[in-house]
Amino acid sequence: MDNTTIQDLLTEVAQPSRYLGTEVNRVVKDPATVDLHMVLAFPDLYDIGTSHFGIQILYALLNKRDGIYAERVFAPAPDMEALLKEKGEPLFSLETRTPLSDFHVVGFSLLYELNYTSVLTMLDLSGIPFLAKDRDDSHPLVIAGGPCAFNPEPVADIFDFLIIGDGEEALVEVAEAIAAWRKGGGDKEALFCEVEKIAGVYVPSRFDVSYEALSDSGATVPVVTAKNPSAPRVKRAIVPELSRDSFPEKPVIPFGKPVHDRLRLEISRGCTRGCRFCQASMIYRPVRERSVDDLLSLSTESLITTGYNDISLLSLSTGDYEQLAELMRGITSGCCADGEKVAVSLPSIRAGRLTGELMEIIKNVRKTGFTIAPEAGTQRLRDVINKGISEEDIIGTVKSAFDLGWTTIKLYFMIGLPTETDEDLQGIVDLVKTLRGLSRNKRAAINVSVSTFIPKPHSVFQWEGQITKDEAWEKICWLKESLRMRGVTLKWGSTDISWLEGIWSRGDRRLTSLLIRAWEKGCRLDGWSEYMNLPLWREAVEEEGLDWDLLCRRERGLDEPLAWDHIDSGVSKGYLKKERARALAASLTPDCRYGDCSGCGICDFKTIRPVICDSLAGDALAAKPQPPAPGPFIKYSLTYTKLGNARYFGHLELVNIVTKAFRRAGLTIEKSHGYNPRPRLTFSDPMPLGMESMEEQFVVSVASELSAGEIKDKLNQHLVEGIEIRDIKPFVKIKVPKDDTFRYKVQARSDLFDAHCLSKFMELNNFIIEKKGKKGNIKEVDLKLFVRGVEIHSPSQLTIDLKGIDGVVIRPDLAVKHIFSLTDDAAAHLGLVKTCRIDEVS
Repeated sequence: MDNTTIQDLLTEVAQPSRYLGTEVNRVVKDPATVDLHMVLAFPDLYDIGTSHFGIQILYALLNKRDGIYAERVFAPAPDMEALLKEKGEPLFSLETRTPLSDFHVVGFSLLYELNYTSVLTMLDLSGIPFLAKDRDDSHPLVIAGGPCAFNPEPVADIFDFLIIGDGEEALVEVAEAIAAWRKGGGDKEALFCEVEKIAGVYVPSRFDVSYEALSDSGATVPVVTAKNPSAPRVKRAIVPELSRDSFPEKPVIPFGKPVHDRLRLEISRGCTRGCRFCQASMIYRPVRERSVDDLLSLSTESLITTGYNDISLLSLSTGDYEQLAELMRGITSGCCADGEKVAVSLPSIRAGRLTGELMEIIKNVRKTGFTIAPEAGTQRLRDVINKGISEEDIIGTVKSAFDLGWTTIKLYFMIGLPTETDEDLQGIVDLVKTLRGLSRNKRAAINVSVSTFIPKPHSVFQWEGQITKDEAWEKICWLKESLRMRGVTLKWGSTDISWLEGIWSRGDRRLTSLLIRAWEKGCRLDGWSEYMNLPLWREAVEEEGLDWDLLCRRERGLDEPLAWDHIDSGVSKGYLKKERARALAASLTPDCRYGDCSGCGICDFKTIRPVICDSLAGDALAAKPQPPAPGPFIKYSLTYTKLGNARYFGHLELVNIVTKAFRRAGLTIEKSHGYNPRPRLTFSDPMPLGMESMEEQFVVSVASELSAGEIKDKLNQHLVEGIEIRDIKPFVKIKVPKDDTFRYKVQARSDLFDAHCLSKFMELNNFIIEKKGKKGNIKEVDLKLFVRGVEIHSPSQLTIDLKGIDGVVIRPDLAVKHIFSLTDDAAAHLGLVKTCRIDEVS
């Protein structure tokens, strides 16, 4: 996509930085020099996708290969989608702005069933047919992976193949196989025969689907059979242990406001707690912990390469990490590149795991919110779901959290769990009341979050029915009334979204036509409550002749075929059945991490086995050197450019970019005082989004032995494209005019600037225009008072001098629009560059 086209798009959408692709640590290669050019496609907005650790891992691993270039693309927001369609432009990758249809491979991450409509949106905007059977050799291969791939059937007809399980090794092996196939030639069937030999690869076209009627319920269920009888099931890909090589030491630093704007540190993968509603605890087994030593060195390196100053620990059950106290002590005793202490975003701690040692460390952690997930209100129901915690554990943990200084406790519960009764709902209310009474602090708050149980494939409760939307809403309303008490807030998940998720969770290939029909009706970004349109989905379900009860509410028979039976998660179906029987008996199954093997089937105890990290030897942590306290701070005034793509950064984005650049450069900025200190950066008045500037300014105090020139050079090595420090000098406070006059260069794409129009304007005594204020109010101003001079250099280029008056400023595009009677569209596409501050023009 050419630069003019992309600029046209960016000027007309909200949050244009989502589409720039110029982030720090992005990988840039020449696509013409590689054997395989692929794009990692995340079917959700940039804000969500850039926070996903998995895509960072795959991006780093693939790009380490000389012959492979992996770029990124995210689902466009509705305004960008509409604009691309209006202008007839294809969806493009971030790094090289290549249309998706020009890639060899488009690889989707399937993390959430309600992202499926975004997959269709991205394919549609790329001109790629939805169904694999409709794509020929001129189209890219379309593949996928992620947790939703453990029941691939609802979208199986869309993809050429899917990767089931851990993708680090499997995707690299697949990419190399595709590159070799492209070199050697042959049809897709030849490729499919090769890739299906790779562990975890499922090729839907290599399986037949038939349907079997159930006499007892009237339902028709799918039977998926392999065409190759020697490989009847697809066995999940498993990485035996988490290595340093699979960790992205230089993760891409997103623009804007990502959901998680901090360094993410995957401390372990897998969970053996065995909560019976939880799919993740089955499909990510066994537990594989990273060593404390690896995590400490990785965090040190990554903090330097990113400029982050806080860390989020990632795991299904972070509190179960064997050396958590030692790890947190090591991280919090370290410092960022600028000497600032590292902050740890503490995840939820499982009840009963808050040890005395851990409590001492937590005392120094920033207190935001403390999260605990009892899931059920009574001990009986907690035993049914194998939660493995008692009410005493919950009370003790929350009391400790209050004692340690937390004032907000978040509690997560489920409704609609198998065997749930009214007494279990009452148990939620009783438990919340008890916990609320543990603190005497009047500001203490309990935030209760309630979601609807959704049966998931490969979980112990995969056969259970799901309560209806109306039943869920009735339970929520009862809890709303019962939890009306001081200091308690109830939030709940959308029952509409839960209803829809339940349909897709255990669906089969017949749902593909439902997906396409709903998308054609306008369903988009269904996981976002502001975009979810349930009436359209209901219409689509009815038009497809589907029965919600059969799709969602119906309890499955233990011996009936399931749509995902051909996918082998490693956990045996016999084990799941045994666990279901124990659930109905409210019998607990111990965590195999601490006891005997539970016989789930995942481990062969040769290559696949639990990996539990050991404590660091001796006083390894105590030997960690501490940087000296920062020296005296010197206040500087810095002049910088904001050119090209940088003009699409909002003010807060710019502050974030500059702050991280200082940290990556190892330059210590003076911080504000208080418990949550912030860098002291003072910027000149924020520029309008979309305007370039040759000389903006900010003031900062820096502690460094480097000279001003060396600071400038070092910073410029770490700033993003379009932002460059042009000058740095010691700050001298001088009295500046209240309202400055600035000169702007204005460039049009065609001959718009008529000297006759300018003459007429200059001859007028006044020229009243309407200007929108910051709060959206419209007021009249005299443009003549603001315009101090205009010089036409050519019919398509001029400079204009504009003065601020009593804090009111006029944008140059607005002034030029009125002077030359331009259309809104012509004015919107003017190139604007703020060149300099000038002396007052008489």
